[in-house]
Amino acid sequence: MTRAARWWIESRVAETSAMRPILIIGIGNTLRRDDGAGWFFAEACAAALAAAGRPVHLELHHQLIPELAIEAAELQPGAILFVDASVAVDEVIATPLEETAPDAPAGHSLTPSTLLTLMRRLYAVDAAAWLVQTPARDFGHGEGLSAVAQRGVHAAPALALRLFEYW
Repeated sequence: MTRAARWWIESRVAETSAMRPILIIGIGNTLRRDDGAGWFFAEACAAALAAAGRPVHLELHHQLIPELAIEAAELQPGAILFVDASVAVDEVIATPLEETAPDAPAGHSLTPSTLLTLMRRLYAVDAAAWLVQTPARDFGHGEGLSAVAQRGVHAAPALALRLFEYW
């Protein structure tokens, strides 16, 4: 973890209650091979954090939808992880998320930043948020993960515990 990322996390920790749950949103489709890595990664993160005594709420979806903003409003999480498989990365990457420009389109196919904007502006959800991308290569029909996606999923518990080490 870079020094800047650690500073950002520590500064947000001071603003966030440790007892508020961590909302983990896994995005993907387990019937499209590596696209399911987002779900498996999210499940592994949730299990590791729960085992460490952290309150966790897990949501698994094929795509991000506006209704998740209402879910977050009711939950009022202290942190949000959006987890998705990506061909654009070779290793697991956690990137802090910020709101998008106000003219971002809404609908039933949102980006994590757009959904975070809805959560914050419409429902006053004040949570630190990250996009976690896990590597993927095979999005063909079928079940199971490629070796690359499996390595990413195996990194989930360590990433989750490291990310919330100061929470």
